Amino acid sequence: MTTQAYHESFAGTGEVVRLAARSATALHPKTVTVFLDGSASGQRRTGQAAALARRWYAHLVGVHVMPGRTKLQPSHCYAVGHKAIDQVIGLARRLRSDADIDAASAGEEFTALCRQMEVDAEFRLIAEHMPAEEAILNSRHSDLVVVGHPEPHGLPNGMAQERLLLSGGAPLLVIPNDWQGGAIGRKVLIAWNGSREARRAVSDAIALLVGADSVIVLVIDAAERRAHGEEPGADLAAQLARHGVHVGVLAKKSNGMPVAELILRTAAEIEADLLVFGAYSHPRARELLLGDATRTLLTRMPVPVFVSR
Repeated sequence: MTTQAYHESFAGTGEVVRLAARSATALHPKTVTVFLDGSASGQRRTGQAAALARRWYAHLVGVHVMPGRTKLQPSHCYAVGHKAIDQVIGLARRLRSDADIDAASAGEEFTALCRQMEVDAEFRLIAEHMPAEEAILNSRHSDLVVVGHPEPHGLPNGMAQERLLLSGGAPLLVIPNDWQGGAIGRKVLIAWNGSREARRAVSDAIALLVGADSVIVLVIDAAERRAHGEEPGADLAAQLARHGVHVGVLAKKSNGMPVAELILRTAAEIEADLLVFGAYSHPRARELLLGDATRTLLTRMPVPVFVSR
């Protein structure tokens, strides 16, 4: 008895249709988290995150990080005399009041946008106490985390995207602040080297790949890596094609050019609107550090990047 016949015999045709619809979206992210800021790039980033959440019928979490006390100058700590101390206290209160107003405004704008786009959403505040740890905790309960690059990126002061990637565990969608493109993920470039990290990134990005108009698997210096198999990129392309992905393979030789540079150049050449790659890291003492190529891709991205490890 086939699976469909089995379900029909117990649940009826209507239930089969419902189960089929559920399985068709089973791979889609269902919790998307976007880190907010009030800049123009932050507003565009929120709009992109909301568009993805609507596409996937996902729950969107908008996270606003309360600014720390870093706006106070170090010299304020050495105020002497009642008048000077009162001035510092007054300044701190004004900064706190401004931060509360900004947070309320961020929440109202986020809620209004999601209501307009008919996206299921919630707004969260991260207090100034241990904000990095709270940001990591939020990412661990998400299927996808959306941030900006460079600052303002929505993350706590002094926290880089790399730390969220290495400690949070969720894949990141990093959108350049100056990127003015439309929908993300119509033309996707996969930087494929046959590694575990690259394989994880492809798996995490499958919802974007299935929805893309075209996907290019870029293989660089394939002859030097046995991990590619007999026909470099073909096995991955076949696997993706079984998911319904419109995929092709592009093989290139670096000829001495840094691999990251060639990846970025190829993304520009094919006019990709998303670059997918796996973040390579290596241990040093008790820390995980990103590899040079990964760091280059994260700092010089011309288009949005989807990265996991």
